[in-house]
Amino acid sequence: MKKKLTTEEEREILHECLHHKRCEKLTRQYWNLVYKTVEKTFIYKSAPLVKEELEEVHQDVLVQLFDDNCRRLRQYREGGGRNLAGWIILIANRTALNHLRGKDPHSIKSQKYLILFEDMKEDLDFDKETNRLEAREKLLMVLKAVKKLPKLERSVFELHYLKERSLPEIATSMNREIGNIYTIKSRAIKRLKKLIED
Repeated sequence: MKKKLTTEEEREILHECLHHKRCEKLTRQYWNLVYKTVEKTFIYKSAPLVKEELEEVHQDVLVQLFDDNCRRLRQYREGGGRNLAGWIILIANRTALNHLRGKDPHSIKSQKYLILFEDMKEDLDFDKETNRLEAREKLLMVLKAVKKLPKLERSVFELHYLKERSLPEIATSMNREIGNIYTIKSRAIKRLKKLIED
């Protein structure tokens, strides 16, 4: 069991990773914490504890932390009642939950697609067996329609609704004005509705 780091030690280990690209210490320090968090999330959601799957999600969390020039680690802000370990636990928990939802055809992520369309809202009660098939069919229509969007609209739509990036984050990553991203998102939704109606 790794000893809990002081705020100063956390600051140092994070600085080394973000500014000098040396992330070995951070990885070693939080390796077991990430695994335990993933395992606890699986237990909490009554998911079977399959070693290979736990390891896969564990790796996904590390990818999340270090991907895109350590974007997730750069989002960490000291204070506010959460230390670096708490931030990493949050990311591990979300990654595990997203993994488990991704296995469920009636997942939250799927519902996010459907909620865009007012006339589909009544189908979101997946507990009612009669609604499930119809909701699933409509979801498949939406997913097919998303693939037909122009590349830029599809990218913005998927980043926002699937990867849960905020519009300002998308604007920054695409090097565009925030207003432009709002317009693209709005255009994508209008086009999707039209594709589905057609």
